[in-house]
Amino acid sequence: MPSFLPICPNKNNKLNPVGLTGFTLVELLIAVSIFSVISLAIYSTFSSGVFVLGRVKNIDLTRQRILLKTERFSRELRELPDCRKQLFLGTKTKISFPGNADYVPCRITYYFDKDSLCLMRVADKLSEIITVEGAVDIKFKSKPQVFLSKIKDIKFTYLKKPDLNKSEYIWLDEWIQNYLPTAIKLTISSENQEYASTIFLPTA
Repeated sequence: MPSFLPICPNKNNKLNPVGLTGFTLVELLIAVSIFSVISLAIYSTFSSGVFVLGRVKNIDLTRQRILLKTERFSRELRELPDCRKQLFLGTKTKISFPGNADYVPCRITYYFDKDSLCLMRVADKLSEIITVEGAVDIKFKSKPQVFLSKIKDIKFTYLKKPDLNKSEYIWLDEWIQNYLPTAIKLTISSENQEYASTIFLPTA
């Protein structure tokens, strides 16, 4: 006589097919914890990237450009060699002084071009501007190059050596003395801000 399986299976196999089991509560908690940690790490990385990007966008590129050019101008003045007074000329918008360009002795001139709103730079070789008699030609022998563009105004002022009997310092818009100034102040005006740098001369 054939045997039949019971209509109702054992209660241990009532709902689960053979070989299939579900996650326990501990396993679910571990999985959620791991997912939370990974999500937090991804969010932190993304948030840091957004913050850095915001700082980069907020950098004033004009300010950085002016500061770099001002530092180069300052370095050339700090390396000013001993020179004859006539090689150093200073006005409110123009300054000339001896220096070196590609290891060649030159007269370096900076001046403000109002038409293009640029600070121009000219490096004339001393051999081309000093005559046999020792006179200095004030005309440019080299082509002016744009040193700093997109500015509103430039101003050079010159610090006169203070009197021993006086404690005050005098800044002049033009330098006509027969000795070098103590310091030079460069003031650059841009669209939104004004930048000033004071350079003390080593030979003063």
